[in-house]
Amino acid sequence: MNFKIRDRCFYENLEEKTLAPYASKSKGANELRIHPEKDHPYRTAIQRDRDRIIHSRAFRRLKHKQQVFLISEGDHYRTRLTHTLEVAQLSRTMAKALGLNDELVEAIALGHDLGHTPFGHVGETVLNEILSGRDNLDDVLRSKNLGGFKHNYQSLRVVDKIEKKYQFEGLNLTACVREGILKHTRLLRDKYSYPDLIFDGLNFELDFATTLEGQVVAVCDEIAQRTHDLEDGIRAGLVDLEQVRNIKIVRMVENKYKIFNLLKDARYEYRNKMINGLINFFMDDVIETTLKNIEEFYRLKKRSNFFDEEIVQFSNTIDPLQLELNKFIYEEIIYINAEKDTYEKNKDLLRKLYKHFLKNPLQLPEYILKRIESVSNIKRSLWIHHNVTERDFFIRIVADHIAGMTDRFAMLELQKLK
Repeated sequence: MNFKIRDRCFYENLEEKTLAPYASKSKGANELRIHPEKDHPYRTAIQRDRDRIIHSRAFRRLKHKQQVFLISEGDHYRTRLTHTLEVAQLSRTMAKALGLNDELVEAIALGHDLGHTPFGHVGETVLNEILSGRDNLDDVLRSKNLGGFKHNYQSLRVVDKIEKKYQFEGLNLTACVREGILKHTRLLRDKYSYPDLIFDGLNFELDFATTLEGQVVAVCDEIAQRTHDLEDGIRAGLVDLEQVRNIKIVRMVENKYKIFNLLKDARYEYRNKMINGLINFFMDDVIETTLKNIEEFYRLKKRSNFFDEEIVQFSNTIDPLQLELNKFIYEEIIYINAEKDTYEKNKDLLRKLYKHFLKNPLQLPEYILKRIESVSNIKRSLWIHHNVTERDFFIRIVADHIAGMTDRFAMLELQKLK
């Protein structure tokens, strides 16, 4: 017998044979990196991207970052890491059903939230207020709009610039993965203008990904958030099942899967089957709608792997219902949870850290100090003479450092200052 390694070419040819004609293929993707690299002998370019994300420090830190509820409030609430894994699972399921590149959606999904801050959305709000000039940190900063802060832009910044494991800045991912990470949520270009981001190959004019794989991750991110935020809110006691049953789409799921009879004696089982039913309901709807949209796109444009329309969508019937569910979650779970004392405490904590590092830059970690020296071309002993700590890039690098912190690490850092 003559066994051979199944090399990169084997898998690239397999994709050509098995994936749908509208799927993104791995062949040629290696040429779309920021820094040129040789092809790997037995891994496709997309496999390498996925692997680099998994082995990054930013990915490991997701396990200690808040999703909606603080990790200290319970062991079963989602973290950024478990959310990321759920998005990856849903995305691969949808991609397989549609004949898309499931390794590409996995890579995008695993990297999509690398730019999220400690303490969930409060961290993003604090950094955005500072970097958009609305919070001058009690006159420590001059009020100046530095482009704001948004986690999807920050995720791209992490994979392009902040991670440092190789001979180049960042992870040097392929363009299709980078675009999917950036566009997993709306760009809102009129509100955010990140410095130094490299937009080559990302089609910055369009708010959505130009690959179906990128669009799949964006929708699956929404499905994961709708369902697990609702489940965590029920578990936390912020909403009860009677409230949830007033939502039209929940009643539709009850009827479709015949679970309303569990309410009397098996409420725990009802909750599990209701959440599971919602996921299946959403996934079925998006898959069926997307296939119809692909057929229509091909009918009008003949053939393309560049999608200048949003193809992966909820149906016109279900879209307003999932938006109604999202409104309920924000009003009854996320906003209510944000009114807890911990919200203001964590906001104050992050502001104190930011002020401290602006006033005491040499107390930043050594790798951050080296990065500042590299960007400024000025030795740290001369920073005060060149007003380095007042420069835009310095203020942004401090934000990078704080955004990368886990909840626990941010708390420990504040304790050191006391």
